[in-house]
Amino acid sequence: MDEAGVKDKQEMQAQRIAILTVATNIHAIRWINALAERGLDLIVITQQPPLPGDYHPSVRFVLLPFRGRLAYLLNALVLPRIFARTGAPLLHVHYAGGYGATVWLSGIRNSLISVWGGDVYDVPGRSALHRRAVCGALEKAALITSTSHVMKAQVERLGVSTPIDVVPFGVDTDRFRPGLHPKTQGRLVIGTVKTLARKYGIDTLIRGFDLALRDSHFRALDPELHLVGGGPAQQEYEQLAVSLDLGDRIRFHGQVRHDQVPAILSGFDIYAAISRDDSESFGVAIIEASACGLPVLVSDAGGLPEVVEDEVTGMIIPRDDPAAVSRALLRLAADPALRKKMGAAGRQRVMRLYEWSACVDAMIAIYTQIIGSGVMTGRQNGFARLVQRATKPRGPLCVPTRFAKGL
Repeated sequence: MDEAGVKDKQEMQAQRIAILTVATNIHAIRWINALAERGLDLIVITQQPPLPGDYHPSVRFVLLPFRGRLAYLLNALVLPRIFARTGAPLLHVHYAGGYGATVWLSGIRNSLISVWGGDVYDVPGRSALHRRAVCGALEKAALITSTSHVMKAQVERLGVSTPIDVVPFGVDTDRFRPGLHPKTQGRLVIGTVKTLARKYGIDTLIRGFDLALRDSHFRALDPELHLVGGGPAQQEYEQLAVSLDLGDRIRFHGQVRHDQVPAILSGFDIYAAISRDDSESFGVAIIEASACGLPVLVSDAGGLPEVVEDEVTGMIIPRDDPAAVSRALLRLAADPALRKKMGAAGRQRVMRLYEWSACVDAMIAIYTQIIGSGVMTGRQNGFARLVQRATKPRGPLCVPTRFAKGL
């Protein structure tokens, strides 16, 4: 790094950034902790209280006053004042849906907005108002970040003209690596780590696994399907497994902590992600599996093909196609050398494209770029000013102990 780059990095380490996000989301937690570890002074604004022990001790929080279904609207009344009190030159907003609506209604401009998937694929289709809120927030941003190129294209299809940078969710390849857990000898283990919800196509995976079991060579490998994660469709999928007489072949692990995932992945032989919705815009768990040296089987939904090199690091198949799942499982099961080759290639690809430290560097560079350009997050349109004058809170902000100490 040249002298100017070192100076920029040192200045950025002392920089205060305000982040508006769901504080209980694992991806938000990972980003915020990584930035805090680099020395940034972070204040998280949220309506979801963080869980104890989730965050770096230097991170401070401001809890928004409103909760419930209307909170994203009502908190727009107080957000500009809260943000101004942080003293941060930049507001980084995660998810253009709920909190995007808050920012749009608040009249705040020149924020940095990170889109996640459902906020630009699903939310705009709910109503004209939803579309206006999402697009309005994105249009007033100084910059947008997307985790994938396919999601960047989706934002552009919405007619948004704000510049978009692609910054993927990365993987710590020191934590996610092969050999952390011994594989079960004499048994083929296929697995996924996903929320058990319809969009992730777990039912297609179960049905494809059932079809593969009709092959005697596959059955001879004593295969099991491990489903790691909880979710709204868990009972439905448990009933599906029973109806297909797969009770002794499918293991439901429930929700696990993220720090348990590397060891779990190391116990798999094949990783499968058969999502059906395009809002699956980036496959974090897929690149984590690749980093652990696993061959990955994915559908052609959303951004999944972007993180897999077909026939090199894994296989890409049509979504909602149990027969295609079965064929791919049979092929991978029958060829241990192919599994090993794909797994090794996948780890190399992750180290080249998705190393976590490089992704954090990219986000810090964006902060530096926006702040250095002199474009400051600020406010606001006339309507927001009028509303704030009419509803201006009296007294100090509601800030619990350790939450934004010193504001």
